[in-house]
Amino acid sequence: MATTTFAGLVRSNGGDDKRSTYAGSMLMVAQFFITLGNPAGTDVQVTETDTSKVILPKNTVVTNIIYTPIVTGGNPFPNFTLGYTDADGGTNFVDTDAYVFDADVDTSILGSGTATIFPTSSPPAGVALGNQLLAPTERIKIVGGDGSSSGVGNVRGLMYYYVKDNGKASDGR
Repeated sequence: MATTTFAGLVRSNGGDDKRSTYAGSMLMVAQFFITLGNPAGTDVQVTETDTSKVILPKNTVVTNIIYTPIVTGGNPFPNFTLGYTDADGGTNFVDTDAYVFDADVDTSILGSGTATIFPTSSPPAGVALGNQLLAPTERIKIVGGDGSSSGVGNVRGLMYYYVKDNGKASDGR
């Protein structure tokens, strides 16, 4: 099967060929993998085997997080943070718990072992989760690590996000 990657914003007018409706942004998903035992602010990778950094575009608004802990120890069980830093290494946009603050990875509490964090899940929802006003205006690198309790294991998850824009039809149509 072929793969298509767009470099521009992907929006839809919902079939309105007159383009009088708001062009909505597409929801996207980014995978992430955190190795516990590292401090908050440590680069996350895409998966267990793909060690690439997770870099998201400017104006990213993360709407929710789904995660599964793979915990092998800790007393108490560890928790984790998830946030961002400047992709270019600068300090304009640094918030290491912007999306997740001290999320629990105790599988006895989570039941099935999978949990979802929405903006209203406060805590562990970070201040930037679902907040359009806090969308970074530069590319960001996703970082994570231990919260207030550290332990041994990993966290695998998905970040649902969109790129905020003005919703107008593209110029030169």
